[in-house]
This record gives sequence, structure tokens and C-alpha cells, in this order.
Amino acid sequence: MSVQMTTNNHVLYGSLLVGEDLMDGILRICKSNQIHSGMVTCIGSLDKTGFTVFKVNQHNRPDGYAPATTIEEPVELIQATGFICKDEQGELDMHLHGIVEQMDGRIQAGHFLRGYNKVCITVEFTVISSPEVTAVRAYDERLTYKTIRFNAAPL
Repeated sequence: MSVQMTTNNHVLYGSLLVGEDLMDGILRICKSNQIHSGMVTCIGSLDKTGFTVFKVNQHNRPDGYAPATTIEEPVELIQATGFICKDEQGELDMHLHGIVEQMDGRIQAGHFLRGYNKVCITVEFTVISSPEVTAVRAYDERLTYKTIRFNAAPL
């Protein structure tokens, strides 16, 4: 378990416009505002979307990710929540899960994939961050998945 308490939080409010990639756009804005760790939440519309879910093995234990699900039509982004973090190479990254509604009313959800989620009209988002915390998403051998560890930021 990794837990960090902060007293110095900042909130960034923003929106993405037509054609921008959901994840790359938010990461670009975070980078330009020196945000390296934080929680993101957003709503809006996507021209197309791509996500995945974890799969399980014969022992009903998580075993990687299923093939990507892609929807090549506009969807309503009902809600997405995730974390801004750094990856194992120190690059800015995001772990984002969300719910979308297709034009026929079907609801789908999963782990969003970078480069698959283009904005249709707009996406509005907030990022809550603190200079007191760092988040790193790295492979955890025990769980056989990448997980996020929250640590006190170096002084």
C-alpha cells in the first residue's frame, strides 16, 4: 500500500477541442503547467474511442489485457477518472478509466488507450495536483501488472 497526505493542493481546469487526443491533450497541458502527479476527471464527447479491460487466466487471476475495443463513431464521454503519473522511464503518463455511451444507448467502459480517443466537440477536465506527492506507474511482479505508487515528493 502507498498513501500520502497533502495539504498543498492545486486544481487545474481545462478543456480540449475538436480532434485533440483525450490523453495526449491532457498530458500536454499538465506538462506545460509543471504537473507531474495528480488526479484527473473529465466529461465530454469523443469522435472515436479505444479502451481495454484486463483478462483473467484459468485460475481466475488477472493475466494481462484483452485486445482493444474500438468504437469508430461519436460517443458521449459520461465520465473518466484517472491519475497523472510518471512511467518507469520517467516520462509523463496517465492511467485513465471511463464510461462512454454510444449513439444507440449502449454503455461501454474500460481502461482508455492513448492515441485512440479523439475529441468530438469538447472535453472538460480538472486535474488536482500537489507538489508534495509523486506518482510512478511501474510493473509490480507480485501482481503482474503496472500499478501506481504514491510517494512524498523530494524536497
